[in-house]
Amino acid sequence: MPEVGDLIFTKSKIQMNNNSLFNYSRLKLAITYAGVMGTTLLICGYMAHIVMVQAFTRTVDRELELFGKVFEDQLKTELKIPGELSITTQKSLPGICFKQQSCLPIKSESELLGLLVEGYYLRFLTLSGEVIAAIGNNPDEFPPNLQIYPSYDIKNRNGELYHLHLMPLKINNNQLWGYLQVGRSVQRLNDYMNSLHWLLGLGVPSSMIIIGGAGWWLAGLAMRPIKKSYQQLQQFTADAAHELRTPITSLQTIVETNSINPETQKALERQIKRLVTLIQDLLLLSRLEGGLQEAKLQQICLNDLVADVEEELMPMAMDAQVLLSSHIPDQSDFYIQGNESQIYRMLLNLVSNAIKYTPASGEVNIHLTTNEHQGVITIKDTGIGIPNSDLPHIFERFYRVNADRSRNTGGSGLGLAITLAIVQTHKGKLEVQSHVNKGSTFTVILPLVSKLNR
Repeated sequence: MPEVGDLIFTKSKIQMNNNSLFNYSRLKLAITYAGVMGTTLLICGYMAHIVMVQAFTRTVDRELELFGKVFEDQLKTELKIPGELSITTQKSLPGICFKQQSCLPIKSESELLGLLVEGYYLRFLTLSGEVIAAIGNNPDEFPPNLQIYPSYDIKNRNGELYHLHLMPLKINNNQLWGYLQVGRSVQRLNDYMNSLHWLLGLGVPSSMIIIGGAGWWLAGLAMRPIKKSYQQLQQFTADAAHELRTPITSLQTIVETNSINPETQKALERQIKRLVTLIQDLLLLSRLEGGLQEAKLQQICLNDLVADVEEELMPMAMDAQVLLSSHIPDQSDFYIQGNESQIYRMLLNLVSNAIKYTPASGEVNIHLTTNEHQGVITIKDTGIGIPNSDLPHIFERFYRVNADRSRNTGGSGLGLAITLAIVQTHKGKLEVQSHVNKGSTFTVILPLVSKLNR
């Protein structure tokens, strides 16, 4: 029976583990919340960037088209030969500059030509996109538009970003003369966009930190009732085991030192034994669910463990007139890492349950095999089976499929709950299939490890 010191130590360890689990869950919620909000901000910022750029591009294209339309109307009657500017046309365009020619500044009182000094650009292209001339600027300020792009952004020789828009020019017989390419500096917009990028780059992480702190606080606030309920449940389990120890010790003393009717003494001993089992099971379940593992783990040979369980329960099976058998591979041994006493207890629970709920002349078989890197232990019986409505609940504490039948078989009602907790503690899986009056099959899947030479 556990000592009082062990009980106090167990309660304190459970409390510490619960706090760690609470803080870990709280941190995960805060990080998830900050990540979702940060992603949302990034998506919104990206969408705002796209909308702003598209809206500005459409506005600039319309503006440049109107700007070029004025020149197109002025030149339409003067353009005669495709790709060539006549002397008359050149004289009507002050500040025109051809390739490989020094360009003079524009000297005109025209407000339209004055725009070319304020960040606008205008040049003539051939049908193939080659540069003919420009007005008020170097024709080679930008590369030729050989691909005939209608609208695009490009930097000039000084690294300033421009948006260029292409317009077809036609002569009197509606024949295509060439192209008029008009442009405007969008460096200011580009600077605004870079500022937006810096704002997003610095603002989103800062916002995520602030949101993460708020999420940490909100998660703690939201999880406080859950933490309190879980602590109360764990406290009750540990306290109940601790408080029951004293009266049980007294009952044992009375039974052993006083003269009591033999039948009454047997009944008392039976109830005391049941209470002792219940306390031990509650303590074990508290340790498992609180994440308390034995400090020293070891390699466990499943072949030997299954054989030991079969050997220990063989007398029980013979008394119940149930055929207990096993299939254990001889050619290789399977090893897992864990707590040997817990794994043994888990197998003992499953096999003893199978024997208890299998009528006389029935069979219980233990089968050990592997599936890739996992050990698979199957306990199959031909017993009374479990109804489908009860299957989801059989691993709950004190749940009994048939109260009258279960009471006659004894036990604390925690066997399957402990079994599931042991399997989960060892990072395994526990599966069950059952059919009423045909039997049940419990399958334990545990991760295998390589044998170490000692």
